[in-house]
Amino acid sequence: MKEDIVLSRAEVVTGQGGLPKVCIQNEAACAEICLMGAHVLSYHANGQEDVFFVSEQSSFGQTGPAIRGGVPVCWPWFGPPNREELPNATTSHGFVRQFIWEYLGSRCVSARRTDVTFVLRDSPESRAIWPYSFELRMNVGVGDTLEMNLETSNTGNMPFTYAQALHSYFSIGDISQTRIEGFDGLEFIDKAPANPPAPNPQRGDIAITEETDRIYLGHSGSAVIVDPAKRRKITIAKSGSNTSVVWNPWIAKAHRMPDFGDEEFHRMLCVETCNVADDAVSLAPGESHSLAATIAVCPM
Repeated sequence: MKEDIVLSRAEVVTGQGGLPKVCIQNEAACAEICLMGAHVLSYHANGQEDVFFVSEQSSFGQTGPAIRGGVPVCWPWFGPPNREELPNATTSHGFVRQFIWEYLGSRCVSARRTDVTFVLRDSPESRAIWPYSFELRMNVGVGDTLEMNLETSNTGNMPFTYAQALHSYFSIGDISQTRIEGFDGLEFIDKAPANPPAPNPQRGDIAITEETDRIYLGHSGSAVIVDPAKRRKITIAKSGSNTSVVWNPWIAKAHRMPDFGDEEFHRMLCVETCNVADDAVSLAPGESHSLAATIAVCPM
């Protein structure tokens, strides 16, 4: 009897802009993760379309704008930095997206599951921006689902407070047909208010009809992206998170963004697993916190 061949590997290759990335393949799925930022670039079940969107206009470099798409890790602040408190901070959504993380290797859990781990520790470069000692571990499980776990540890002798997000850019077929379940009745902070403002709290499913940038409060459960154009549903389950962000730049902002195509807003949607605003996390010395998201795709 012919022996079955188990397809499972994880290897480091050179990606766009000369950035190293880990390519994972097993009997269930494929994924790519850039070492700059421990940034998930791609994930899809074998024979299926990618779950994530990456802009065709994105830059890939350790200086300049961060990669536009996939799953950037936002840490230790969300949005623009407080320049009075952090005068050397220059980038939105923290600095770890543009640091090269250490790849600790892979583990073949089964023929259908591969785990990989990345770590980033404080350094003279990081302390010049944010003056605390820390260790971040990004554990990614690639299989029938995609599991991402960001663990933050306070390795110093001072407490600190940080915001964080797994800033997931999802690939969708048509924004005009897409809706998001799981937010009915929740209050949100509107960062891109409409005229008139959007009804608050949320009423029913979320539909994107204009620039949308909302922080949903008290959201610890799952969200579901219903995508009729691609005939699939994407479920985002999470733990260690009490806020979620929903973002689409729409027409005018897409035209203002140099690393985003003018028409790409039609086929992307961010549903982000976060602890931001009043849900920022405080850690005493020696404490740790885990933020996790599990992405699952099923046909409609």
